[in-house]
Amino acid sequence: MAEHTAPANNRLLMVQPYTQFVEKAVGLGFEVWSIWDPTLQPASYLQGVEKVSKEMLWVDFSDEAALRRLVRESALAHDVGCLLHLGEEATMVAVAEEAQTLGLALNPPEALRRLNDKAVLRELLAEHGLSPVRTAVADTPDEVASVLAGFELPVVVKPTRLQGSAAVRLVTGPDGLDAWRQELTGHAYRGPVLVEEYLRGPEFSVETLTHEGRHLVVGITAKRKTPAPAFVETGHVFPAPLADADAGAIGELVTALLDAAGYRFGPAHTEVILTADGPRVVESQARLGGDRIPALIRLATGFDIEGAILDLLVGGVAAPAPAGRTAAISFFSFPPGRITRLEGLAEIDALPHVHGVRFPFAEGDVLPLTRHSGSRHGHVIVAGGTAEEAERLAAGTKALLRVETGSAVLNAVHAAPAAPMRPERTLLLIGHLTEPVRTAKELGLNVILIQHKEKFQPEQAELADVTLIADYTDWSVLEPLARAAHTIWNFSAALSLTEPGLEPAGRVNDLFGLGGTGFEPARLLRDKLAMRRHLASVGAPTVAAEPLTDRDSLAAFGAAHDYPFVVKPVDLTAGFALFRVTGPQDVDGVWERIGAARRTGMDRGSTMYAVAGFLMEQYIDGPEFSVEGFSFHGRHTVVAITEKLTDGGHFVELGHAQPARLDPADEERIVAAVAEFLDAIGITDGPSHTELRLGSRGPLIIEGHNRLGGDHIPDLVQAAYGVDLTRYALAWPFGLVEPMTERPKPVSAGCVRGIVGRPGRVTAITGEDELRAHPSVLALDLAARPGTVVRPIQDNWDRLGLLAVTAPDTDAAVALCEELLDTVLTVSIEDDVR
Repeated sequence: MAEHTAPANNRLLMVQPYTQFVEKAVGLGFEVWSIWDPTLQPASYLQGVEKVSKEMLWVDFSDEAALRRLVRESALAHDVGCLLHLGEEATMVAVAEEAQTLGLALNPPEALRRLNDKAVLRELLAEHGLSPVRTAVADTPDEVASVLAGFELPVVVKPTRLQGSAAVRLVTGPDGLDAWRQELTGHAYRGPVLVEEYLRGPEFSVETLTHEGRHLVVGITAKRKTPAPAFVETGHVFPAPLADADAGAIGELVTALLDAAGYRFGPAHTEVILTADGPRVVESQARLGGDRIPALIRLATGFDIEGAILDLLVGGVAAPAPAGRTAAISFFSFPPGRITRLEGLAEIDALPHVHGVRFPFAEGDVLPLTRHSGSRHGHVIVAGGTAEEAERLAAGTKALLRVETGSAVLNAVHAAPAAPMRPERTLLLIGHLTEPVRTAKELGLNVILIQHKEKFQPEQAELADVTLIADYTDWSVLEPLARAAHTIWNFSAALSLTEPGLEPAGRVNDLFGLGGTGFEPARLLRDKLAMRRHLASVGAPTVAAEPLTDRDSLAAFGAAHDYPFVVKPVDLTAGFALFRVTGPQDVDGVWERIGAARRTGMDRGSTMYAVAGFLMEQYIDGPEFSVEGFSFHGRHTVVAITEKLTDGGHFVELGHAQPARLDPADEERIVAAVAEFLDAIGITDGPSHTELRLGSRGPLIIEGHNRLGGDHIPDLVQAAYGVDLTRYALAWPFGLVEPMTERPKPVSAGCVRGIVGRPGRVTAITGEDELRAHPSVLALDLAARPGTVVRPIQDNWDRLGLLAVTAPDTDAAVALCEELLDTVLTVSIEDDVR
């Protein structure tokens, strides 16, 4: 490479530059103004960038308008001659558009969009007949399930706007899809998702440099990954051990892609799978490869690809040398948990074949579970004569690092509290959402949280004193954890308010004699057939019920107990797979629908329960209500009666109104029926949510739960009665609230309405911000987004969202809710022709 220096206008504005880039630019004679988001790197690292920069400029990269403004104003204020973005791709297009306006663009913004957006990239490849891969785009994560219907499993799902391997997963069925959705919640991602056929073959990454539209393949790196479904990179080898023909085919495909994108300047990192039908592009980004790939190139060839970018900027020529050896990076992977022993780092660092080692943990630190590239445990870089030798040296070197963690059975995010815990104020919380954990801490409780891996959110670990990640629905897993936690911290209460955690919490209560609801009452409430049989055995009001065994059992039940009757899963909620059989003519159709439900499983919402047994029970007529209660040492207080807003054509809950519009006599009958039901089941303490109908045979129970109601009913209770049921549930076991001696009086009213639409595809939603700002709106949940496929409504999961409001009385609340949905919120739907 010939020596070159900065041009006459040597003022360079760099966005997200790493230290080495600023140093190289300064070495060429540039004055560098650096733009960074202070939250994206440790302060100590950014101080190094600032030290070599002319000036450090700070902005929140998630605020695109502020970033654009800073780029524009800084470029003009300092009369910069060049604007260069070599960081992460999320902000590249916005910066390139500002650069184009300023006459400083090194690349057309559209070229960057074509490379960096995974969905746009697929469209570009298809348009130019390159790398044929079957793909489809779901506009939001919620639409992926419907898109999958057109694919043969397995498929790969990729959020188009996340970086690297974040939330890229192989989906083999409904369970895998639900696990992916849970992972995606941690990224707060609601954007498009690319669904692709699963490509089989070894994977490689290609590093290129482009100058004035001419592309140079610097080298090809072999990628090592974990097995599906996660695809986390475990290492890289440069140069890849490839036949010349395969390397040539890969290089030709990548340069054709860059030509098609209209890429003019800079590095590109393109990932390719070599299938039996030839190379196929996985994705591409207009940046250098991560995972220290530039260091591998420099170690194997002596070529500084980072410095070459800046040399090209000042008129130099990139000329990489052939590889004289092979370089490899390999990532450490240890069982998650608190580190109790750490040895071998100094020994590794002293080895002659080691050219870098990083393990940013010490004894006492907690190793995270490796879910993506950002949660890996560090790396070692080695050099060898061949790829085989380099990988052998890397494996042997990693084995010298000796790490022991406190548990190989579970992921202890926080296995020990930061401060001593008081047993009399310590709660074992099983499987909660984040907000109840926060409330428990506000009450002054010490919290041991046992959370399922698919429901874990990082904030929960920040709030709880101890967080253990385990499958709490498996008693063989939960029991030893509960015993250990009780031995160490001697917790005084165990509680869950989430459906899958109710029976496990009951088992823990029984195991240690803690009081509260035990396993048997929790089991009776979840197993609806067992509940019916139990109520009949103790002489409590109920209806006939039998297990569904086959098609003939449907006809037999109708003949024995008359029509209509209801068929539903034994232990699921939210109206899923709930069917009414109105006469013999319905038997065959219902039997087919039951078979379909068993085959597809719980394909939306929570999948922590499988679709297993069904029961048949007599149909209960009359209007439906739900009752929020709280029990204090065996005395039951009805806090609120909620009127369900339904449609006679299905069982979907279209809304809730509170207080229910009942005459006093009917209200007393409902209160008495609920108390009799809770006594029969054995509920003595804590919250309850009981659903019933008031029909020709009086009030009859449909089902009950020892938890709070869903659909924002607790929000209605707090608005209408001033009672925070979540706080009561957490505080009562510790005597932090007084028992209610009488039913609370309503101070206002509330209504929740489900948002529904005709079948089709959502094209636009307007009025959302106006609704959220309305003073009477308690909550607005919108599952639908533009692109959402609206199905014919079958159960609660088919609703597009929920709106909850408060008003002085129930009539006014219902009217306000309907008015706001009619006049403020507009969900535009067109026929789905795909």
